[in-house]
Amino acid sequence: MSSPALETYLARLYTDDAVLGAFLLAPHAQALLHGLSPQEAEAMAAMDRVGLQMAAASYRAKRAGRAGHGRQARPAQRWWRRLLAGWI
Repeated sequence: MSSPALETYLARLYTDDAVLGAFLLAPHAQALLHGLSPQEAEAMAAMDRVGLQMAAASYRAKRAGRAGHGRQARPAQRWWRRLLAGWI
């Protein structure tokens, strides 16, 4: 089972480019600095770094896509409210 510190650190690696960059330079040391146990730090140091970078890029692209979608959805929601207001 993973610890809350490990889960939090993984989320930061996926979403924070500075944290990811520091991890890629010194994975074991950075994992320890973020509160992981020595065993968790060892596991993090052995993980697939290319896969980690690909996952972070994928999450970044999804967030960027969602941000653009949210801006487009708001005017449509207002349009539907005006339409429904006329029927009620």
